[in-house]
Amino acid sequence: MKEQADRANDFIDFIAKSPTKYHAINNIKSKLLKHNFIPLSFDNKWELSPSGKYFIEQDNSALIAFCMSPHDFKEQSLFEDGIRLVCAHTDSPTFKIKPVAQMITTPGHYMQLNTQGYAWPILSTWFDRPLSLAGRVALKSKSPFKPTIRLIDIQDPILLIPNIAFHLTKGKTESGISKQKEMLPIMGMANRETNENELFELMAKKLNIDKENILDYELYLYPVDKGQLVGINADFIVTPRQDDLIMVYAASEALINSPANDTTKMIAFFDAEEETNSTQGGADTPFLRNTLTRIVKSIGGDEENLISRSFAVSLDSSFAMHPNYMECSDPTCTPIMNKGVVIKYDANMHYATTAFSSAVFQEICHKNNIPYQKAAANSDLRTGGTISAFMQTQVEMNCVEVGIPTWAVHSAYESCGTKDFYNLIRSLISFWNQIQE
Repeated sequence: MKEQADRANDFIDFIAKSPTKYHAINNIKSKLLKHNFIPLSFDNKWELSPSGKYFIEQDNSALIAFCMSPHDFKEQSLFEDGIRLVCAHTDSPTFKIKPVAQMITTPGHYMQLNTQGYAWPILSTWFDRPLSLAGRVALKSKSPFKPTIRLIDIQDPILLIPNIAFHLTKGKTESGISKQKEMLPIMGMANRETNENELFELMAKKLNIDKENILDYELYLYPVDKGQLVGINADFIVTPRQDDLIMVYAASEALINSPANDTTKMIAFFDAEEETNSTQGGADTPFLRNTLTRIVKSIGGDEENLISRSFAVSLDSSFAMHPNYMECSDPTCTPIMNKGVVIKYDANMHYATTAFSSAVFQEICHKNNIPYQKAAANSDLRTGGTISAFMQTQVEMNCVEVGIPTWAVHSAYESCGTKDFYNLIRSLISFWNQIQE
């Protein structure tokens, strides 16, 4: 139990330090560097070596890292067994600050920020919480084609989206909430000294720069209250952004803690899963395929052969059985919290799981005494989409969709099982350590 709690608390710390996808990737990158991974660039020639550890970043929001097989490339090609890939996504539902954002409400003289919802958050869960801002800022540089990018986290609780009194709601429900009217955060009181650039003043002060150097920004709201372990036996992990940063954390920790063996191991963290999948760093872009191409060019061999022999585990949250909403459960295929990792199925192929890929993962769990469950949606309700189906448009490889049971997916705070989280990491390490027989 202590080992499970320690792992969960480390994840809670990771979330607190990763208020946006940019910060999550930056934190993963820092950890990879500490473990002697070498950064790569598409601008330079790749000279890979056996047992080498490498990573490449895309647009501050996506990353691929891999550990090469120890065998001499001329004696034993990695194409015999392919690559074992684990992938997840870095983006989460939130609210993005619009490019011209500052508003003064009159009468009343409240200072607000204009926002746009990203990826269908559960709106009501963002009311009445202390909020802050984080993201990245583009600054002037010597070349107009190379603006300087700085990450920023205001950290202080400077924003609030207040609810209206119950007596005035007239029975309004979640579907009746207007994102443009009711979800605009209040930054404070306006007065005669308030200028039109308070947001820029705030960013400049945090970055210790002149506000005139700020060209643009990508800022997001986030709740400042840190996650916690909850339950009389610390059964549940409650944090923001579990969809899908809990999978990003699990995959990166499993890769770093997986002992060296004959397997070529890879993680891929994509952006934009919650919406298009097709913007820079998304699963439906050439990012992964270009990486595989550069690996093949460096060591020699046939790219198509490499892909056909590879295997992927796609990670995303699964909907847990909820005791207060049993009507939303499937009669036979709804996973229960802390009863095991989840293999996810969908008849409409929003997931890439097949009988073959599921069988592979089941056998790995069997051999390593890892509990697992099988999940499919109630037929009257929709399932979520993930990166696995989109990734197949770029690289056709066998893939299984895996997750852990989660409550309140897309809420400002989501919950999963402490034991499931621990077993997820175990399953990924086992996936990389399993000998090809």
